[in-house]
Amino acid sequence: MKCIRWVLCWIVLLCARNAHAFPDGISIGVGASMLGGINVLAGYRYMDSSSWLGKFGARFDFSDTGPLKSAIDSAIDHIMSNGVDVGDGVKIDNGELDSSHYAMLVDFYPFNSGWRLTGGLMWGNLALDAAIKGEIAEIPSERFYFYINGDHYYYNGNSFRGDTSIDWKFYGPYLGTGFDIGLFCGVRLFMDIGAVVTNRPARLSLSIPHEQLYIYDIETAAWSPVTVPKLESDVAAAQRDANRKLSDLRVYPVLKLGFLYRF
Repeated sequence: MKCIRWVLCWIVLLCARNAHAFPDGISIGVGASMLGGINVLAGYRYMDSSSWLGKFGARFDFSDTGPLKSAIDSAIDHIMSNGVDVGDGVKIDNGELDSSHYAMLVDFYPFNSGWRLTGGLMWGNLALDAAIKGEIAEIPSERFYFYINGDHYYYNGNSFRGDTSIDWKFYGPYLGTGFDIGLFCGVRLFMDIGAVVTNRPARLSLSIPHEQLYIYDIETAAWSPVTVPKLESDVAAAQRDANRKLSDLRVYPVLKLGFLYRF
């Protein structure tokens, strides 16, 4: 009951502020961003619909996964509870996501309605860490075979573990669309959908332990313990190949939904 009274008082205060306290057009908002966690914004829209300036607005936008990190990581762990199969008995699990971005945006409302076109500048970072594991179920003495950079490896036993991470520091123009629809007393529902076009592709890194790891020597036709330099050379080559493919990905997607209050 106290909660209901508090919400009603909050609505009354918003309505009163909307009428008297602040210049028309100032807005603040909070919501959720795909890949970005909590999203907050502050902006201004010129509210004179009879002027061409009334078609424009500007805002500063910020998102960060920090406040929701434990919930996001728990959700990733739940999705990956049985691992994500990437072939040859290898799976990815135990993912962790850290992401944030900043944006300076200009909104254009072509029909003096809630629908808008948006452009501006956005920059930020996305980091995804995950464990790699391979396992041959119910065969504890079996060797686990795999290839890296064309070389044939195996681990003694039925499993191995490694780590991989993707780091994407992006920067570039943002283009998108969206809307903000009035609900009551200045409170509005907003949505943004768009993308950042960036010349900074994501980068992948890979780490594989060398203990109990063997490599096939074509010249001697025999297996021998791998040397650290040889393993590092093959892993580096595999990373370069993966990063060449990631370099084709130059568009960072953006999807946001939340509420704002316009005074």
